[in-house]
Amino acid sequence: MTLSPFWRAYRRMLGSEARARLENRADFALMILGVAATSLSTAATLYFMLGATGTIAGWHRGELIFMQGFMFCIFAPQSGCYNGMFWLEHWLKTGAFLRFYTRPANPLLLLALERFHPQGFVVLAIGLAYCLFGLWGSPLLLEPLFYLGFVLLLPLSALVLWVINLAAISTCFWIGESDPVFSMTGKLTDMSRYPLDLFPKLATMVFMALPLAGTVWWPCQALLRNASLPLTVLGMAALAVICVGLLNGMWQRGMRRYAGAGG
Repeated sequence: MTLSPFWRAYRRMLGSEARARLENRADFALMILGVAATSLSTAATLYFMLGATGTIAGWHRGELIFMQGFMFCIFAPQSGCYNGMFWLEHWLKTGAFLRFYTRPANPLLLLALERFHPQGFVVLAIGLAYCLFGLWGSPLLLEPLFYLGFVLLLPLSALVLWVINLAAISTCFWIGESDPVFSMTGKLTDMSRYPLDLFPKLATMVFMALPLAGTVWWPCQALLRNASLPLTVLGMAALAVICVGLLNGMWQRGMRRYAGAGG
């Protein structure tokens, strides 16, 4: 299958969804205000929580704020482009998911055609602002290699986070209700935006296995510390490929198991 029909359909969907969302400017403005207020309160809490020293376990508050921003940036693509995945459980229960069987494309691609929300741009802008504020005055902002690493690692981390969240939601193929698993995954994901050496060894092993360490921890080891950037990029690329392959297999088994509305 060639991807050109998919991209044409995606561009049409993106335009129509964006226009529909922006028709109600008051609703969109309130959404931006809510996201911004939540983000600023998180940054302020983190900034003042570290006190006068501004460090914890060898991590400076600016580095921690950068890690928060990096998490926002990698969440932005699924917030905007894969907003439809949060409807999966509803589609399975109502039978609306059956349309995925009749379209000649990978269902993970088709999922992107279902919904688009411009809030993804807002989340990305806030994430970049976090990153810039966290490293303001740092010599890293003067190094071209830092920007190259950021551009290379950001989409790979976004893929890993997307797979983790979609896999948690996709458990509704088997258990009917995805909310318990997705809520637990969301709490663990929120924790993974902090340095893993702040947690006990058992928690660190859990983060490594899920693999939530591939969302923020490993990329920031290369961006902020002395980890090898080429090796980190290769490792993250391999992790992203493995995660997408496992997710694709999970969906194939789930779709074979699905019996229709209510099933």
